Amino acid sequence: MFPTRAIVFVCALAASAAAGAGILDKPKADSQFLPVDLAFDLQPLEARDGKLVISWRIARGYYLYRQRMSFELIEPKGASLGTPQFPAGEKHHDEYFGDVEVYHLDTLAAQLPLKGAKPQKAKIKVGYQGCADAGLCYPPQEKVLELEP
Repeated sequence: MFPTRAIVFVCALAASAAAGAGILDKPKADSQFLPVDLAFDLQPLEARDGKLVISWRIARGYYLYRQRMSFELIEPKGASLGTPQFPAGEKHHDEYFGDVEVYHLDTLAAQLPLKGAKPQKAKIKVGYQGCADAGLCYPPQEKVLELEP
């Protein structure tokens, strides 16, 4: 039978060898991709020239799908949103969604005309989805933004 000190020494030696070989390290795949809120940093709701402006800061190596964006006006009641206005995107063939338009821009701004009210106070639900160029696609996101006077 081994003495207790010998067992402790063998275990310590094995742990040291495992650490040196990287066996005990966390998998690098988890840290390879940014959290969704850093990859697609949704900015505070703004009002410009009578329109609501929704914007994102898109990290390098990531993109947003134009066709996966949605906007639902919650407040003011009785008002409605016009057709969203976007800058031109890039054509992209997606394995799952087919031919789509995507945005790799550092900053993307969508302008939403507000009908029936002035954009002084508003609440809007924003939906979006994006991917990393390296192959990870994030689940669809929904956030509520508020514009205060």
